[in-house]
Amino acid sequence: MTKVALIDTAHWHVPLYLDALEKSGVEVVGVSDPTGTTGPSLAQRFKTRCFGTCEELLAQAQTDLAFAFGRHIDMPTTANLLLERDIPFAIEKPCGLKAADVRQLADKAARKNAFVAIPFIFRLSDTMRIIQSGNAPAELDHASFRFIAGPPSRYQRAGTPWMLDRDTAGGGPLINVGVHLVDLFRTLSGSKIVAVSAFATSHIHKLSIEDFITATFQCASGAVGTIECGYTFPSTPEQQREFTFSLRAGDRYLRSVEQGIEIIQRSEAGIHRDVVSAEFDTDLYYADFVRDVLEALQQRRAPVADFEDAAAVLELVEAAYTSAAEGGRTIHLSQ
Repeated sequence: MTKVALIDTAHWHVPLYLDALEKSGVEVVGVSDPTGTTGPSLAQRFKTRCFGTCEELLAQAQTDLAFAFGRHIDMPTTANLLLERDIPFAIEKPCGLKAADVRQLADKAARKNAFVAIPFIFRLSDTMRIIQSGNAPAELDHASFRFIAGPPSRYQRAGTPWMLDRDTAGGGPLINVGVHLVDLFRTLSGSKIVAVSAFATSHIHKLSIEDFITATFQCASGAVGTIECGYTFPSTPEQQREFTFSLRAGDRYLRSVEQGIEIIQRSEAGIHRDVVSAEFDTDLYYADFVRDVLEALQQRRAPVADFEDAAAVLELVEAAYTSAAEGGRTIHLSQ
């Protein structure tokens, strides 16, 4: 039975992992929670011990695999500790505040041939599967993604106010939810991103993080991607966010619609339209991520994403933040 540690559990995504962990048959050997807010109840749920720190947990509990959460600012310290102890682990994005820190983690993990999984869950989604479907899916020509989450108050309610401070979170919706879209565009484009520009605003909630940001990415291939994300959606339990997209790839045009994903394709016979059912609630894919991590570790294969992917994404996020801070100046990246 795989012995699993849950590290720094005061994070709003932790509940999305729990049912899948219970159903998987793993043994949770310990929970760490420096805040003392979520750890005791989780320890009770999994009939295990709660520790004040990650170090205490790892020193006292034999661990085959860890799922690490916590504040963005603390993630590199946690990751380095797990790498030094040769413990396979999954860690929440963005894995740190600075791309240089995550690049250091990627280099260290590569040297140690370590197992590290990052939940870039769009790689497991219907959206990715449908876009990449077809006999010979073409590279992107252009794409536009829009992900508008609920207001900052939801992080206060979740007991994670640090998410609203740039010094501890690294930024707002771009580094939090936008990283998923940056990874999605990177993966689909099939080309290196060579230039980034962005505009952002924080005039709504007047916090140190942005309320809303739009970023544009230019690929060496000529493809262009636009990502909009924010903390401005008037969320309800029934509808928590807006996620929409449209893109062109070769002779196919795809866009999100209420029923799923509409695929419009030109052929010699004319224009053909089809709608394919798709699940857009990204929260549901965290259970798939848990299963993928456990299967990948058992099968000794690569996870869905790793530190190399996280570092590349965070480099693009940093470029967007730099551009926005400088009034939208285009940031040219080395090819």
